Amino acid sequence: MIARGGVIWMSLALVSAVAAFSLKYEVRDLKDELAVLERDLADSRETAHVLRAEWSYLSRPERLAELADRHLELAPMAAGQMGDLLEVPLRPVAAPDSESSTVVLSDGTLITLELDNP
Repeated sequence: MIARGGVIWMSLALVSAVAAFSLKYEVRDLKDELAVLERDLADSRETAHVLRAEWSYLSRPERLAELADRHLELAPMAAGQMGDLLEVPLRPVAAPDSESSTVVLSDGTLITLELDNP
């Protein structure tokens, strides 16, 4: 009886030792993986910081104005380019119950359009 109990206790001790060692190596592997991920995160943060600084440098208003002057042929708007407000056509007014649309022209003329539904 004592021999059988000793064998059981020895086998339990051996199983627990193997489990402890495998757990130890698994934890060590997870720590290594965590260190790699933290290093990658730090690199990503540094890259984002550099990109933000570069964006701030490249989007300076005086630099953008100089690039616009060099590459775009923009000129101030001349007075002749502006039109009268009366030349802007008004939006069509749709009748609520019919299948027609009434358009008011800039001179006040009303035009009614019949809509065909197939």
